[in-house]
Amino acid sequence: MTSVVPEKRDIDPVAWPMDRETAEDDGWRPPTGTRVVSVDDHGMEEMHLWENRLKGADKLRAPKLWVDEDKRFHMEVEGASYDVPGLDSLLGEGRQGMWDRDERLKDMDSEGIDTSLFFHSRAMSLVRMEDKEFFARCMTVYNEWLAEYCAVAPDRLVGVGILPTLYQPEATRDYLQMMQDLGIRALEIPSAPKNVPYNSSKMEPMWEAIAESGIPVMFHIGAYLEFRGEGATGANLTKNLGPYRPLWSLLAFSGILERNPDLNVVFLEGGFGWVPWTLQDADWVYRTYESQLKPKLAELPSYYFKRQCYAAMMSDDVGLKLARDYDMADNLLWSCDYPHAEGIFGSSRSEIRKIFNVLGDEDGKKVVGGTAERLWNLPPLGS
Repeated sequence: MTSVVPEKRDIDPVAWPMDRETAEDDGWRPPTGTRVVSVDDHGMEEMHLWENRLKGADKLRAPKLWVDEDKRFHMEVEGASYDVPGLDSLLGEGRQGMWDRDERLKDMDSEGIDTSLFFHSRAMSLVRMEDKEFFARCMTVYNEWLAEYCAVAPDRLVGVGILPTLYQPEATRDYLQMMQDLGIRALEIPSAPKNVPYNSSKMEPMWEAIAESGIPVMFHIGAYLEFRGEGATGANLTKNLGPYRPLWSLLAFSGILERNPDLNVVFLEGGFGWVPWTLQDADWVYRTYESQLKPKLAELPSYYFKRQCYAAMMSDDVGLKLARDYDMADNLLWSCDYPHAEGIFGSSRSEIRKIFNVLGDEDGKKVVGGTAERLWNLPPLGS
């Protein structure tokens, strides 16, 4: 048998976000009435945020966030570096809109983005701290700053607060009320917290309180360094972009989704291609091992994803076609991931256009913003 050797092609590297320009405007616009919402963008926290805002003894041990003379950002906690090793921080944090709100809004305008859900850059890394009560106080400082930062343009910048009560689940209801009093309408919890079994009975107060609040819970990929040595950077990055098959399976098979039908769950930066494949396998596992599984579910696992779960894509040709073929456009969201390297800043309009070309106007409008507008009860543009 003669093997077919693929044609070798030159690799065309993508410019770093700090050097990207929005693609030339060809005049195309989404259908009238479309609100474009990127559900996953990032911004840098205020320099020296925790040093300046923590009080008393906390101030003496505050996490240190600063920028050096080369405009590279750094995080240090009690003498330990919290920078991600192996990557130049300018690659994902070098664009001015990362820290300059006016420049961010200009970039959003150039990309045709009406509203951006605004995620942290460094705050979630503090989940590594051993003192979890101190971690919670640091997150409160972050959430208060976030609310202030986004309040200047609440129709365009929607802050994603960090919920720190996974270490004290019974405090979730009160903490969520505090977040809502601040004006925060979106929230995140870690996707892979150490020593926190999300399916434990002690976590039920957290899931119940989140469901009761009506705020979708968001999971975001993280910078987890499993591999070392040759090829480790590429292997780690690729692995980190696909973490959700185990997490969603736990939420489904444990009955968390079934017991909390008002709980909406959003998976970010993992694309959509994993979803049909995972649902297919989960249903087969349930039918095959049903006699051995606890708890018993009233429906197959896929039912609960379709009822209350969502996954966001940036540029995902495979996932987009699968969403169409498996009639799952209602579970698909879109993001730019500004201004990270793996994000699509510079080509957002062409990716949005692709969504409409594949899904049509009705489903396209839902994916690029309509579903997000409903999930987060977004304020009208211009408010």
